[in-house]
Amino acid sequence: MARVTVRPFERGDLDAAAALVAEAHQRDRERHPVLVEGLADEAEARSMLAKWLENERTDGAVAVDGDVLAGFLMGERVAGASPDSYMGRLAHPRTVRVGPRDNAVAAGYDARAVCRLLYRELAGAWVAAGYYNHSVHLIEGEERLQDAWFNLGFGRTVSMSMREGTGPVAGAYAEDIEIREAESEDVEVLVGLARTLGLHHIGPPLFMYWPVLPEDDSVARSLFSSLLEDEGNPHFVAYRGGEPVGLTSFLKQGFFPPYVSPEKNVYLFMGIVEPEAQDGGVGRALLDHGMAWARGEGYERCTLHVLSANYSGEPFWFANGFEPVEYTLERQIDERVAWARGG
Repeated sequence: MARVTVRPFERGDLDAAAALVAEAHQRDRERHPVLVEGLADEAEARSMLAKWLENERTDGAVAVDGDVLAGFLMGERVAGASPDSYMGRLAHPRTVRVGPRDNAVAAGYDARAVCRLLYRELAGAWVAAGYYNHSVHLIEGEERLQDAWFNLGFGRTVSMSMREGTGPVAGAYAEDIEIREAESEDVEVLVGLARTLGLHHIGPPLFMYWPVLPEDDSVARSLFSSLLEDEGNPHFVAYRGGEPVGLTSFLKQGFFPPYVSPEKNVYLFMGIVEPEAQDGGVGRALLDHGMAWARGEGYERCTLHVLSANYSGEPFWFANGFEPVEYTLERQIDERVAWARGG
């Protein structure tokens, strides 16, 4: 690789960076047509990057080889959502997020070397400011960049996956199961099933921070109450012998990133089966019921997020038509570096 130098991202770098973004986005859309078309246009890509550059929470750097842009990196410092909200409690309080269109390396350059130099340029200030959690989001199939970030100590933690089509689920049968859509008076049922989901995520090997303390029930209750009041967010509960044993819930306005088209795309928010009812077809029956509802509403695809370490969830979703579109890679910096050098 030619000798490259690294410096802060400047407005004069926007055109060259936008060209890299548009090229990558067009390439990724060939694998994943659900990606929005606009970012394949250099002008729209430039507009997006310009907004990031003007964002006071965003830091950026470029690697240049003379007059050639070898690569760039942008990361947004995120302080986390409100701890009074359900999702805010699950979010890391101080993290730096690099989106899938916020990092690129030009063809012909060693992605490992370029990403390492760019990350070095920015990560020191992030850590000094107390941002120890760093995440990088990559479109599935970007093997070159994924390898570069793996080489920097990042590991895959989450996949945003999608089911193209809302057709029936094969083998969707569970004995003695009744599936009903939850109503406002069923909010405590949802709170209880959400607690089961939280306990699953806290346990090994996931070890996700998902608090299920008594005070968290009130936050969950508030969330589900508001969702049940708004049409288009159904929560389907499976009952066996009158007892709730599973849940699949959907959101019409889910957690879609801006580069994924939400058109005719419904978000699967929660899916859980009580441990004693697993391996009996309850999950498939719930998903099939949800897909039937989605078809009736005109949806053509379904999206969810699943942890890579989810030993039961990931195999289930992937076996029932979901395929990865985006991966989240994370690195948690050892906070002892804050005092290790003294002074």
